[in-house]
Amino acid sequence: MREAARVASGALLLAAALAGCVPGADPGAGPGSDPTASTSAPGTGSTPTEIPSWLLECGADDGKDQELQLADLDLTTATWATPPGFEVSTSYVEDNPVERIHSTWYAVPTDPVLPSLNVVQVVVYVDIDWGDLADECGRVPIAAVEEKLARYREQIGAEPLSEARTTELAGHPAIRQDIGLDRYSYAGWWLFSSDQLLHLYCQWTPDGDREVIERGCDDLVASLAVG
Repeated sequence: MREAARVASGALLLAAALAGCVPGADPGAGPGSDPTASTSAPGTGSTPTEIPSWLLECGADDGKDQELQLADLDLTTATWATPPGFEVSTSYVEDNPVERIHSTWYAVPTDPVLPSLNVVQVVVYVDIDWGDLADECGRVPIAAVEEKLARYREQIGAEPLSEARTTELAGHPAIRQDIGLDRYSYAGWWLFSSDQLLHLYCQWTPDGDREVIERGCDDLVASLAVG
């Protein structure tokens, strides 16, 4: 990302989200229902409806530490609030997008006012391609997510400052990691769906104030809602 009037070396990596993904609704039988019960009207003589084995397995916990549940949501409908002590800025652009951009949003601190490139942001990408890596339950291997994030870092010339870990963002499974570039560092969240990515990240410069940015970041993360 760069400020409209000046180019920052490198670009902002998309935000993170693999973490303790909050699984979406169980596509299996609903609460209190009997998955073996017939859905036919009494007296019709129909046999019980057979539920595919893969559908029954979607709610299972086996292997969840090695997989990321993709959000079954339209991430372009996400909403959030400008953190207290920040104001929306139109002075920034994403000059090195890692996927096709749908929308961008930036906010800068006003109390205190900090140097350029100290900013919190949300970027939504579309047309994410998982190929045949996603299973019938909308899960992808964690290794595949890490490979995608590594490609993003290589594309923008960034390096990881922490291990990627699973977390939750807006109540959904996401990835959390700190990233470093030449002129700034940032805390990032990546929330993936089957074909979209919401990247929330908060960056600071050596001459900025990390505490101010992180405080605003906490408020931004807490306000994010999807679906």
